Amino acid sequence: MSEVYIGAKSVLCPLGDTPSKVYEAMLNGETGLKSVERPFGIDTTSHVGLIPENFILQEHMDSTRLENMLALCYERSVAKLRFDPFQDEDGLVIICTTKGNIDKINKNDDPRLSLTRLGNFMRQSFDLANQPMIISNACISGVLGIITAARLIRAGKYDHVMVLGGDIVSEFTLSGFAALHALTDGLCKPYDKNRTGINLGEAAAGLVLSNDDTLFKGTYDQYISGASANDANHISGPSRTGEGLHRSIERTLNPVSVDPEQIGYLSAHGTGTSFNDEMESIAFERSRLSDVPVNSMKGYFGHTLGAAGVIETMLGLEAMKRKQLVPSLGFEEMGVSSPMNIIIETIPPTSNFFLKTASGFGGCNAAALFKVG
Repeated sequence: MSEVYIGAKSVLCPLGDTPSKVYEAMLNGETGLKSVERPFGIDTTSHVGLIPENFILQEHMDSTRLENMLALCYERSVAKLRFDPFQDEDGLVIICTTKGNIDKINKNDDPRLSLTRLGNFMRQSFDLANQPMIISNACISGVLGIITAARLIRAGKYDHVMVLGGDIVSEFTLSGFAALHALTDGLCKPYDKNRTGINLGEAAAGLVLSNDDTLFKGTYDQYISGASANDANHISGPSRTGEGLHRSIERTLNPVSVDPEQIGYLSAHGTGTSFNDEMESIAFERSRLSDVPVNSMKGYFGHTLGAAGVIETMLGLEAMKRKQLVPSLGFEEMGVSSPMNIIIETIPPTSNFFLKTASGFGGCNAAALFKVG
């Protein structure tokens, strides 16, 4: 297989607007989750992760909040490249989102609700040569976008692909998760015995994948492999056996002959719900990953839906580069049935292989493997 390199990281989230700022805050044990009284009019005491408004500049007329977030990440990722390859035919932008401009849902027939609008906005704003691809597959959208980008490059369709992930917190998303009784009253506690649900957050993040390592001004890493699988268990509940996630991991590691024991760090989905965390622990044990250092980042900025796979991959690569894996914030006492090596203090990775996993509604699961350094 041809080499695929990954770099040019950008981010907007409740903890900061650069990868270094965000990761420094995480190293300090900070959380961007805040208590907001009746957020968006929803009767909940759950904390939410909202991006400070001064992080998001209105750079384009009639653009939405999410579009501004994606545009900023695009510009900041391109600034870390030696040239902008996306105005040429061999460059593509992939946008990963679960809900898009969902804050416009209460406006009758608002054309900005269409996911196609995001692609049109980005193409017109930055004179992109190709129409952006939209990937909207629940909470694995970000990881699936990275896998898709690498496959397009290896298939010779494009030389360079930027993956942008973005979702916002809105009345619709908060009320939807509240109706499912999935929101916790306080702060989420992934894998903990006393976990009671998720916190929602919002973020945008960008990564560039390329077959040319000279494209990057700064450091870069390698994408190795990735796969997805659907367990078809339930519209909102994961398989009790972890089948889909287990298959995703096997299909990621086996083709490249990487053994589970070689993985130095596992960034899990870890939403803090009883079913998701339990399913992951079972899938990881079946995949022989129980001893690998693992954390969830949801306690730092919340569950960012379709953006989660991009921002958590970006920060996982940052952690590997620094050789500083942060604790799984909120975890105190093991609350899943299968063993997990949950990170409780800052430690170095045990190798230079990094595995990112994601799971979502509709039974979707994905895994992606990277090599750092």
